[in-house]
Amino acid sequence: MTRGFSLVEVLVALCVATGAVAAAAHSGWSILVARRRSDVERAATLVAEQAMERLLVRDPNHFRIEDSSSTTAGAEGEFAVHTVIEAAARDNLWHVSVMVVPIREGPPVWFHTLLRCRWSER
Repeated sequence: MTRGFSLVEVLVALCVATGAVAAAAHSGWSILVARRRSDVERAATLVAEQAMERLLVRDPNHFRIEDSSSTTAGAEGEFAVHTVIEAAARDNLWHVSVMVVPIREGPPVWFHTLLRCRWSER
């Protein structure tokens, strides 16, 4: 009887090893893609939060209807910022919203709130 492995056994072992390496590589790539997407979404959330804070420090009694768009660049890429201030359903409320869309990839981030002003101001 001879010692060692047959050619079929070696080929099967190589196929199994190749499959395991391919699965590990795919898993690593998926982790990198998810990390990048998470970083972009976090940066878009930060941009939206800063834009909303700039609006919230303004006095709601001096708001006017506004619809503006701009772009801003950050460490994670470029973002389109869309700001809307509109009259809400009630007379003393303003609806303020900020939507930030990453230019390259990623879902939009949208913040909105209602601000109360004095009844006589609007």
